[in-house]
Amino acid sequence: MLKLSWKSLLVSPAVIGAALVAGAANAAPDNVTNAQVLDQLDQYTAEGQSSAIDQVTSVSELRDVQPTAWAYEALKSLVERYGCIVGYPDRTFRGDRALSRWEFAAGLNACMNVMERLIQENVAVLREDIDKLKRLMQEFEAELAALGARVDNLEARTSFLEDHQFSTTTKLTGEVIFAPTAIFGTKKTLNNQTDNNQAVFQNRVRLQFNTSFSGEDLLVTRLAAGNGNRFKSFYPTQNVIDPETGNPIGIVGDYYESPTFTQVHQLSPGDNNNVAVDWLAYYVPLDLGENFRLNNYIAAWGGIWDDFVPTLNPYFDDYTGGKGSLSQFTAQNPIYSIGGGTGIGTSLELGFLSNLLGPTSLSLGYLASTGNNPSSGGSVTNPATGNNYDFSSGGNGLFNGGYSALAQITTNIFDRVSLGFTYVNAYTTPDAAIFGKGGTQGIVGTTAANLNRSELNDDFVNGLGVGAPPVDAATYNNNVSGGSTSGNVINPYDFGGKQTNSYGVQMAWNIADWLSFSAYGSYTNVTLIGKDNGDIWTYGGGFAFPDLGKEGNVLGIFAGVQPYVSGFTNNTLGTTFVTTANPLQVELFYKYQLTDNLSITPGVIWISKPEQTTNATDAFIGTVRGTFTF
Repeated sequence: MLKLSWKSLLVSPAVIGAALVAGAANAAPDNVTNAQVLDQLDQYTAEGQSSAIDQVTSVSELRDVQPTAWAYEALKSLVERYGCIVGYPDRTFRGDRALSRWEFAAGLNACMNVMERLIQENVAVLREDIDKLKRLMQEFEAELAALGARVDNLEARTSFLEDHQFSTTTKLTGEVIFAPTAIFGTKKTLNNQTDNNQAVFQNRVRLQFNTSFSGEDLLVTRLAAGNGNRFKSFYPTQNVIDPETGNPIGIVGDYYESPTFTQVHQLSPGDNNNVAVDWLAYYVPLDLGENFRLNNYIAAWGGIWDDFVPTLNPYFDDYTGGKGSLSQFTAQNPIYSIGGGTGIGTSLELGFLSNLLGPTSLSLGYLASTGNNPSSGGSVTNPATGNNYDFSSGGNGLFNGGYSALAQITTNIFDRVSLGFTYVNAYTTPDAAIFGKGGTQGIVGTTAANLNRSELNDDFVNGLGVGAPPVDAATYNNNVSGGSTSGNVINPYDFGGKQTNSYGVQMAWNIADWLSFSAYGSYTNVTLIGKDNGDIWTYGGGFAFPDLGKEGNVLGIFAGVQPYVSGFTNNTLGTTFVTTANPLQVELFYKYQLTDNLSITPGVIWISKPEQTTNATDAFIGTVRGTFTF
């Protein structure tokens, strides 16, 4: 059909007129059939093609076609009568704007194709429309010929790519991050000495295979590797209850990787560039009528909430990618870090609320952290006592282990303000982190707020010591409290799983094209099974300046308080968490878009009291992140 159209471009107006319009205005004549017309067109020779192309040497030589021109009105009438341009729902030109002659020629060719098809199908064509088409073909003869040559070249290139493509259904994308980074200011709380943190050069690589079978669904398979260890902090000086006297005594631990220091590029399967499948998921939409559409999500591995739930933090959140903020805390509300793994989710578009509230959706989901593991869990030895913990390590599977269930309503008001209200109900096993996206290691918030039993208790047993002057926990229990088999030993971190109910709100305000504001806050009520009830709080907000200095650039500044724990109701936990010093964080970064495939993001992060204790020193992290995408 396309070749036939190009042949018909330069055919003699007399031939077209005689062949197509020799009869009545509303029908083709009896003595000239459509088949004869097509035969005549097929006999067209290549006369004049080279000279026509030579007439167009530069786009700058071509004038735009104005809405007042006769050609514009002529083509417009053909488009609206025959529906030539299907890209517009109402089959009309939009806004009566001027068209470049290339655009005009493309539209004219579309109408020629439609009218040619109608002739083949023996559908009547108006004589006046044939006259318009004939005159338009004469006026834009050179552009049509040049456009034809370009299309032929494009067809050849497309055929080559199709013959050599990786897959007809799969596209490969990738991201590589280089990140020199260093920390300053951290010191041991016991003797105020600088720790052994070093300036480091870290990386992360992601290769993602996007497969579609219907054009609307999407199967995602991602391979990832990285070597990003987080910087070390020091376990805070806290108070534990001496069971012999009932009085608090101090505990100081050794240094460890702090969740408050997590940068986005450090979210990888391992720390030695070991390659692993870190995400395997399937998206499939389902239309339920004019006002409802379900965007369904199935996670077989590595599922997280921001895979399908709007986080409403534009320019800061790149969904664990390398083109947003540097730190995980700045990227999104920590409520989205509660839970992850295997499960399902959906976002229901509520079209009937669009006129009232703007685009609105309801997101629902369920994720199990160890949904692939059939083991039932069991008892674990408590290093503080030498006996088993009072509580097992927790179950596994889709329904007997750690899980999280989310519901969120998201709406957009006046196309300027987006609001989201979120609820997450979750159970986290004793030796997993609350804010760990389903893993054992927390990625945001203080160590106390993540309440990982093994991390807390291992540090208590193996750390610098208990009391003043400090001694190791085993010595203290044996000598001071009468030994591990008699008397009352200090055992502050013997608790079961964590049942949490979390409530969050987030908003994004597009103040202007060059300025955006976003903020969030969340509250979590946590029940330590067999122990206490407590509260976890977090909040933050920031401004982003998109396209500052160059298109694609972003300057961002964000401040807030990382998740911290408070409000335990009694002393059965045995630990008094010091919450008077909130872990305040401020981040400043500038993403500079060097090319379409390369950005450089220098930034600095300041964290005051990173472990929510008054005697902890402030930390400064400086990073220069390079992000390659393809």
